[in-house]
Amino acid sequence: MRRSRIELALISAALFVGCTPPPSSEPSPVGKGTVATTGAPAQTQQPAGPAGQRGPGGPGGPAGRRPPNPMAQDTIRRKLVDSILVAIAGHEKEPAGTVFKNVKLLKEMPAGDFVRSMDMIYGRGLGMTCANCHVIGQFDGDTRKNKRVAREMQSMEDYINTERLPNVKELDEDFNKVSCVTCHMGSSKPKNTMAVPMPSNAALAPLSR
Repeated sequence: MRRSRIELALISAALFVGCTPPPSSEPSPVGKGTVATTGAPAQTQQPAGPAGQRGPGGPGGPAGRRPPNPMAQDTIRRKLVDSILVAIAGHEKEPAGTVFKNVKLLKEMPAGDFVRSMDMIYGRGLGMTCANCHVIGQFDGDTRKNKRVAREMQSMEDYINTERLPNVKELDEDFNKVSCVTCHMGSSKPKNTMAVPMPSNAALAPLSR
């Protein structure tokens, strides 16, 4: 009887060993966040950054934000500009200062041209949408800093075009007037570098002393 029990125990142990699966190298179920591998510690999945973005090296990482899409911005502005032009239909040739509230500069510009310049000169020239300077639906408000800065910049532009450039001696009569595009060229920050590559030191001629 005792021998039978021993034999039964050995058979049971053999069955247990034979039925136990070997360690798997397959990933754990989705959502667990770890991958189990034979002979290696579990790897923790890299956490995502804000709003589902990846951390260093990906969008939103140290490399900076992805630049805005100019075509997408144009589409957003044009829709709003078209809706405003529909709203002022019949008054497009009236002075902007009488059609719109709180116009400080360019008051005498026709209202239709005024709205289009907001799109082409300011929006496109600065690489922005209307919401960068305005609270949509409250265009007469001055709460946005960008709008207040834009007024100062427009005053500077007017001064250069009407006071400084005409008084530059020997300047060609058909000179181009400055605008937002002159410095910004589609970016919210004025450019201070050129696309032309810098020459190497070997290619530079020695400076005369």
